[in-house]
Amino acid sequence: MNEAICFLNKNTEIQTVVYWMNKPSEYRTIVEILNNIYIDDFTIIGEFDQKFGNEIVKKCEAEIKKYNEEYCSKIVYENQNEFKGKNQKWALYTTNIMPKELMAALTWQPNYLFAEVLEGYTGAFNTWEMFKENTSTIMIKTIRKNKEPKMLVWNRKEESQIELSVVFPMYNVAAYLDECIKSVTTWKAPYVEFLFVNDGSPDNSRDIVLEWGKKDSRIKLLDKANGGCASAREFGLEKAKGQYVGFVDPDDFVDESMFRKLLRAAMIGSYDVSYCGYNEFYENTKTTKRVKDALGWPYCDGTTDQRKIWDLIMHCRVAIWRGIYKKSFLEKNKIHFYTDLRRFDDLPFKIEVFAAAKSVIAIDEYLYYYRLSRPGQDVAADDERLYVHFDIFDHLDKSIVTQKNQILNDCLQVSKVQTHLYAMNKIKAEFVKTYKERAKKDLNRIKNKKETCELVAKYIGKENAEVYKKII
Repeated sequence: MNEAICFLNKNTEIQTVVYWMNKPSEYRTIVEILNNIYIDDFTIIGEFDQKFGNEIVKKCEAEIKKYNEEYCSKIVYENQNEFKGKNQKWALYTTNIMPKELMAALTWQPNYLFAEVLEGYTGAFNTWEMFKENTSTIMIKTIRKNKEPKMLVWNRKEESQIELSVVFPMYNVAAYLDECIKSVTTWKAPYVEFLFVNDGSPDNSRDIVLEWGKKDSRIKLLDKANGGCASAREFGLEKAKGQYVGFVDPDDFVDESMFRKLLRAAMIGSYDVSYCGYNEFYENTKTTKRVKDALGWPYCDGTTDQRKIWDLIMHCRVAIWRGIYKKSFLEKNKIHFYTDLRRFDDLPFKIEVFAAAKSVIAIDEYLYYYRLSRPGQDVAADDERLYVHFDIFDHLDKSIVTQKNQILNDCLQVSKVQTHLYAMNKIKAEFVKTYKERAKKDLNRIKNKKETCELVAKYIGKENAEVYKKII
């Protein structure tokens, strides 16, 4: 693992490297490691007897000196059944091992762990969970049959042990809070925090959160003056301590496994975005419907293909609460919520995320439940409130169009068409004329009508292009 070798060379406080040998043929791996690191003390452990272990040491030394005459590291062998760990700063290094076998090293409490495991996501993530309490740096390379390996790279942050922050913008949702909180807190991981942002809510939502907080210290209440959903989400994002951050609307609920699965997928490969499928839950009938979109290949195995990621701007439905996002990625790309938007603030967030993301993975499961048919929802708006789309695209024109990337601009144009078609089919008759005029102006900023029709036909179908021509 080149990553581990680089780390060892950069961190001179590491005094000893212990290599856990499972097969005699691995002496070649040891030789490669020692030819690329500078360490005074190198210990080999294994199940072989001392005599055979000493022979391996001599063989390694002989091979190394063929290429490095000045090699002076001390190499020793110890039987792993007698090995008790080291007193100084030390790193455990092993290859081709099953996660369940690696559990034996927990009692040794290595300061650093570099492992190559022969199992899928579950094994690697479970290994991280087991070692994270006493190990400051963990690198796990997951070897997968007929697939590219993946890397879990984790460094303890001294200021925080939180890996995931989940933000809940809260306003007049008391009727649904208990169900929502129960669904997220069933997962008992200590490395997650739940941030409930009270956006000046006049009902008893605040009291409900405080009661739950008495039973679960991971629940935190944040108070602020009313400013709308975008301002509440932005406030929570600023306070979040996790390396990843997610969002839940507190009138919705989730499958209890959702955030564990999202975090597991994100960490195995260090993805910028990890997302899943979602269900529409109809409050009036208590029925659910799966919302199917881009969950399959290549997204289910993770992708770094920029074009594939940009396709999600057009083909992945607006829903920021179906995923988690690496916080450092959001900060680096200055992605945030526009607090001047009083509704539909998830649309610009989604587009900017997928426009900037370098890696994305999907969980091919439907784990979020989006509540519909309840009183007071913005999604039911059919009046001048839909004019907010033009404010949204003003923001996006500044952040994306100015990048002068043709493919990305095409994605944005198609997304505009989809949004405006949705609004035109929904808005009341007295607002149609004004909306249509503003939509034409918005779309003509980038392309003319003919160019836009061709784009729509190419990406979302000829039938949508015909609808676009009739309406716009």
